[in-house]
Amino acid sequence: MRNVIVFLTIISLAGCAAALVPHTNDPEQKVTDAYWLFDTKQRPLPAQKLILEAIEIYQEKGNDSGLAEAYIAYAIFLRSYAVERYTEHYETTGFNNGAILFKDRFNASITYLDKSRAIYEEKQEFDNLTNTYLHMGFTYIIDKNVPKSCEMYIKSLEMNTLFRSNYPDAKLNLGGFKSYKDFIDYKMKQAECPV
Repeated sequence: MRNVIVFLTIISLAGCAAALVPHTNDPEQKVTDAYWLFDTKQRPLPAQKLILEAIEIYQEKGNDSGLAEAYIAYAIFLRSYAVERYTEHYETTGFNNGAILFKDRFNASITYLDKSRAIYEEKQEFDNLTNTYLHMGFTYIIDKNVPKSCEMYIKSLEMNTLFRSNYPDAKLNLGGFKSYKDFIDYKMKQAECPV
């Protein structure tokens, strides 16, 4: 009998979209769990559900900073490898209950990043603007739009310069690069941006 119960539990968990992810009403935790699901576990279906729930909670609470982070998470999700792995599914169903078509996912990613950009611009959060423009560059490069990617990398560098002027002692993890400019120069060289 015990084996039957264990077997039935495993089957029910396997059928659950967000199996092994504890339920939470905390939108920040939902976004964190979503990143883990689509980035580490390649499980985009439950990840999308969690991000959209987080967006809804942040909107209801009027939490613009949280909303901007959730928008970025959804933008990254839309261009993710996990989504690419399920091309056939998303070509049929689209995203966000069909509001976004699979072929339009990169444009939608930019739209969500632009929503985030608007919030951070209003708050003058130049560190977050640095990252938002960088993610725009990444999305454009995946979409093979090199000119726009290069433009976003330059904007990211400009925002980083503004951030550094306000916080000259801030420590950045640059993954072995001496400066953010060196990192952006590397990304622009990879993208074959015109000099």
